[in-house]
Amino acid sequence: MTNTPDKRSEDKITHARFRSDRMFQDGNRWFFFTRECTVEGPFSSRIQTINQLDLYIKAMNSGLLKPEKKLSLKPQ
Repeated sequence: MTNTPDKRSEDKITHARFRSDRMFQDGNRWFFFTRECTVEGPFSSRIQTINQLDLYIKAMNSGLLKPEKKLSLKPQ
């Protein structure tokens, strides 16, 4: 069975999740939730949050990181 980019083999959820479900705004600051139960941010804009979320997902899907390890991406 081939995994799709939005589903890892250990995921039990069968419905699609949209990245927008993971993002939220608090004042002028943006954050996203991860499947590893972390909140990442703050980011200064929605577009920066989307970009960081994409990087986070690529890192987790690369196989180089184990899902139980928490990865925190901070804006530079």
